[in-house]
Amino acid sequence: MKETQPPITTADEYAGYRKALEDINAECAGREQDVFQAQGDPAKLERARAALFRIYRIRQGILDALADYERQHRVSQRKSG
Repeated sequence: MKETQPPITTADEYAGYRKALEDINAECAGREQDVFQAQGDPAKLERARAALFRIYRIRQGILDALADYERQHRVSQRKSG
């Protein structure tokens, strides 16, 4: 996955991004656990931290795309309402 996600344009894409967020949250938990388990080995700890940082950046891209879509959706609802 990329760190910057393409814009969400449909409700189906939005649902897919919500599912992806659930999946990536589970992946984050696993990577966080890797960091804790690597505490005694500096090289292993550095690799675990780098992997966690990358997954956090991907997660943030998904969160940003969801927030943009939700913001646009609220604006369009106000205009039509």
